[in-house]
This record gives sequence, structure tokens and C-alpha cells, in this order.
Amino acid sequence: MRKVAWSVAHQEFIISDHYYFSKLQKYAKQSEIHIDEVDDLEKFPQYDTVIFNYPEIPFEADEVDFIQDLVKSGKTVGIFGYYKNEDRIADTCNTLSKRFGIHFNGDTIIDNINNHEGDNLLVLTGDTYNLPENIKKVILACTDSLTTTKPEVRPLLHGENTAESKLGKETILFAEYIDPSGGRFIAGGTCVFWDNYSIDLYDNKNLSLYILSV
Repeated sequence: MRKVAWSVAHQEFIISDHYYFSKLQKYAKQSEIHIDEVDDLEKFPQYDTVIFNYPEIPFEADEVDFIQDLVKSGKTVGIFGYYKNEDRIADTCNTLSKRFGIHFNGDTIIDNINNHEGDNLLVLTGDTYNLPENIKKVILACTDSLTTTKPEVRPLLHGENTAESKLGKETILFAEYIDPSGGRFIAGGTCVFWDNYSIDLYDNKNLSLYILSV
């Protein structure tokens, strides 16, 4: 069974919030993925995957070193933000992600053509890279964009050619750093792609389970 630490050490959204994440918990259990809320970084090595979903407390240098060591040891670490740098979320994510060559731009991505139900903030994309074949199209609501700064970083999801960044950035929406050990650092521009609203739309369920199990 895959063991996932859902961090609450940096004031993240809690997965035990039934209103937002009950479906994710159910699907994870069905897929034999065990998720614990963990408030102590020292416990993270006991898990295969560590998730930071909307962390509101910046990461200290020693914490970044610790998390980098987890990735070097073959673990998967994921961090997921939100649009507009609300609550300074992009800045907070960058205190960790910049170590891995990924920068949250703190912008807003819209798509006036490829969207869900005519809402240009509910971005749809089928521009996928380095993902399983069962992930063909996803909805990314209220998403930031990412800039990559290291050759070890590769895109996972890119906006369609109709997507626009309010800051004029390239529309890289999800990306991952691959360590020589096989460890991964996955970053996403939105933290609500796997909430109860989005997870049953398009291939979001498959994307969610992939991130928890890779």
C-alpha cells in the first residue's frame, strides 16, 4: 500500500475537510493509497509521498534541505498553489520550489475558448506531457503558471494555445523535477484540481491518483 503524508505542518488545506476532499479520500482508499495528515516534518521519511496543498507558512532553509534530501532518497514531493498570489501563496511555494528549479509566477491563467461551462478561469487542457495515457484532458480552476529554471524539470501540463497568462508568461501549469535517484518534486499552479468539484470532471481523478501513487 502506498503511504502518503498530507502535510498540515505549514497550515495547508486539510484533506479531512469532508466538504472539499471526501471524494479524494474515497478514491485513494479504493486504490490502496493510505493518506495521513502529518504535522511533523521528521515523520515524512516514513512515507512514499509528501503533499503540500496550499501551504501558508514559508519554508525555512533547514526545512528545504530536509525535503530535498527526501527527493534525493527517491521520495515524491508535491506542492500546489493558487492564482493571483492570494495569501502570498506563490511566494510561499517559491520558498521551497525554487530549490528544484520551479518558480510560481503568481499570475492568473484564463482561457476564453477551452474552458468549462463558459468560465474562462476554469481552464481546460489536453496539452499533456510525461503523463499516463489515461490523462487526456483536465480542468484546472484558478491556476497560476510556472517558470522552470533547471534542465531536470519537465512539463506535465501546459495550457492550450488559447490560454493566456495575465503576466505574459508561458502557460506551464504543472511541472516536475526528476532526481537521479528517481525521486520527484511535482508542482502545480492550482490546489483545487482534486477537490470535490473538479475530481469527477474529465481526467482529474486519474491525475490525482497518479500524483499520489507515482
